[in-house]
Amino acid sequence: MASGKQSPRQKMINMMYLVLTALLALNVTKEILLAFTVIDNSLKKSTANIDVKTVKMGQQLQKLAVDNVAAKSALSFSNQTNKEVGDFVNYIHKIKTDLLRYSQGAVNPEDTKIDPVLAFSVEEEKKAEYKFYKEYPWVETKSGDMPNLVSGDNLDDHVRYFNEELAGKRGKELENKINSTRVNLLNILKAASNDPNLGKNPETKSFLTSKMIEIATKTSLLAGTVKDPFKPESGKVKDHDGNDLNWAEVYMHSTPLAAIFAMLSKIENDAKLMESEVCQTLAESVSAADFKFDAIIPVVSAKTGAVVTGQTYEADILLAAYNSKAQMKVFVNGSSIPVEAGVGKYKVTPQSPGTNQINVKIAFPNPAGGEKQVEAKAEFTAFAPSAAISADALAVLYVGLDNPLSISVGGIDPSNILVRIVSETGGATNARLTGQKGSYKVSIPKKQDRTVKIEVAAKLPGGQIKPMGTKIFKIKTVPDPRFICGGIEFKGTVSVQALRMQTAATAILDNFVYEGVKFKIQGYKFMAVGKKTNGPKFANSTSSTLDPIKGILGQLGSGDIMQFTDIRAVGPDGAMRVLDNVSAIVK
Repeated sequence: MASGKQSPRQKMINMMYLVLTALLALNVTKEILLAFTVIDNSLKKSTANIDVKTVKMGQQLQKLAVDNVAAKSALSFSNQTNKEVGDFVNYIHKIKTDLLRYSQGAVNPEDTKIDPVLAFSVEEEKKAEYKFYKEYPWVETKSGDMPNLVSGDNLDDHVRYFNEELAGKRGKELENKINSTRVNLLNILKAASNDPNLGKNPETKSFLTSKMIEIATKTSLLAGTVKDPFKPESGKVKDHDGNDLNWAEVYMHSTPLAAIFAMLSKIENDAKLMESEVCQTLAESVSAADFKFDAIIPVVSAKTGAVVTGQTYEADILLAAYNSKAQMKVFVNGSSIPVEAGVGKYKVTPQSPGTNQINVKIAFPNPAGGEKQVEAKAEFTAFAPSAAISADALAVLYVGLDNPLSISVGGIDPSNILVRIVSETGGATNARLTGQKGSYKVSIPKKQDRTVKIEVAAKLPGGQIKPMGTKIFKIKTVPDPRFICGGIEFKGTVSVQALRMQTAATAILDNFVYEGVKFKIQGYKFMAVGKKTNGPKFANSTSSTLDPIKGILGQLGSGDIMQFTDIRAVGPDGAMRVLDNVSAIVK
């Protein structure tokens, strides 16, 4: 364009055209500046929404902290987070105020003679009634949108502010402030994970640690080495002389002021977003140790584990969720039992039949600190092993004795068994039944009935009474005993010397079903004939004593004969019996 044979005037026109083209290239269009303003406004609205969420979480924590020590700790760490980000945001706002003053001609950031509002056009100020917000040092409209900066296309003042003055101290300071805020927020979560109220529970500690790593990975609040996207092989972005450029030199250079404001709003938004995530993590950590159900099992809960025919079996069947990793301790009747995969394993071997009570207590970590306990009660019935084997012909009850009976009903608690005794026809009887819980005795003072009937019923869980069966028993008297004198029995020959050593006559039962049944001799008659007795000798006794026959025994010798007759005895029924006569030859 400037070559060839041209007149000086033409050369001047061409030169002016080139300068104009360069100026146009340097000029930032109004549309671009407007776009930056729109971005800035959008970031500010997003930041305000994040603030609302963070404030609500803080309010919830405050309510929980009234009686929850874990929530108190979380609230303390949350307040630290708010202060850290609050200080950082104030720092960003200070930078924005400084830049507005610079763009308006201030010599240094402390030049307060220049009001930042003058950075906006008077014409736009008339269109919208601006008002200052305490948290923002710049002007907003009623709609919340920032008007166009009068000096939004400024390319120099912020470069001087960040990178040229004080040897670039302000730019490096901003970079360090961004990174230190990020580290400090992560360290708050690290401290929370080691807190005695929050970190003592393994699940809470693991939750805080994993969330800290997650936030550190995804947060955008970071300023560091900038790689050249067009020359990745060269590493860092470099200037024309080949020197590495730091973060502020890359992002705070050759950029209009409107873009710098949008970037600072973006950094503020990143900090607010990280603040919200840290506070949310702290709030969630309060309940991180709550039971989280990770396993399910079917459960059949029945009122009773056994029923008889005709009784309705009822059960609640449900799907139960439980925590297989629960850090819990289980106690049954005060004794600890093992816990496997979140389920307490209880085993017991009853030594006697009846109902057994189970008092259960489960202790588990309380997210609010300390330990929580829940209690429950249950019961089970133990039955003695038995087989119902009986010979009907031997179903006998004896007069005068306490006849023992064992009665059980399968699946029924012995305490719920009802028994009564009646005559075979169902009427009254003189037989008496005593006892409970499966063990009974039948006493019959005198023989009145030929048979009696035992009726058994059961009280079912629902309260209804159900007959279980009956059995007929014969009534018999105890058999007659045998007469003996002390330990001497009258079979064949008897030593008279041994007989003289005995003091009383007795009576015994041979092979009777009940042991210990006793009879008492009430009297007898004695007769003996011998070579020296000069005919029969007689003695009579009204008791069991043998004294009346001792004199006669002294006259007897080998081959002589003795006999006991009219032997009277009383047994357990109180009736007088006459026993069989006994006789023997003296040896």
